[in-house]
Amino acid sequence: MRTIEIARTAASARVAATSAVLGSSLALTEARTQGVSLFERRTPMHCVLFGRSRLEIDGVVRRFDGPVAIPAGARHRVVEIEGAYGCVAYLDARRYGFDEVSRLAERWHGFVPGRDDLREAYGDALHAAQRRIDPRLSRALDELGREGATVESAAARAGLSPSRLTHLMSESLGPSPVVYRGWFKLRRALHAALVERLDLTRAAHEAGFADSAHLTRTTKHTMGVAPAAMLPPKVFLVDEG
Repeated sequence: MRTIEIARTAASARVAATSAVLGSSLALTEARTQGVSLFERRTPMHCVLFGRSRLEIDGVVRRFDGPVAIPAGARHRVVEIEGAYGCVAYLDARRYGFDEVSRLAERWHGFVPGRDDLREAYGDALHAAQRRIDPRLSRALDELGREGATVESAAARAGLSPSRLTHLMSESLGPSPVVYRGWFKLRRALHAALVERLDLTRAAHEAGFADSAHLTRTTKHTMGVAPAAMLPPKVFLVDEG
């Protein structure tokens, strides 16, 4: 694994995140969570929340003594994170089935946010067993990751009808084509802000959002925090080859 470090100047003293590791199939972010507003969310990808926490899932608050795996699409809210830092990993369902995500959560039980190096956790994920998916879904997802793509264009590339693609993708991966398209668009916006160092308004427009308010709403809904809390001063880009 090769990483390229990008240092950026924090936009304001309110920026909470400390570091992020970004790759093509997974992303890890670490943030100082004290004083940061957390929102109910429905993440499009499987994710793992590190550390000890209390989560509200389907209206029930549960306490977890270590990392917890949360499936794509599960509505949940972080009620409390012990310690000054929180850390979350987002894992693309193309590469990681939920069973593997759950095993990674167990493997990361000793990871301490704010102390341990995110790149080590990233390396653990790269060495995990990778799932194989229908090649038609791979072609459709490649298309959905393209700017301006539609469900119809993705279905055409896969040789399926839009309804059949939606059924197959939801059944096999969890997220639907519409959800994946939104996830890819959000990733483009965050990449523009983190790597290209654009302000949030320009990053939103570059990624295809109507405005920065639209980006903010989407980020809160999918990540559980406002975009400003996701602009760390240190970003590592990973070459997974």
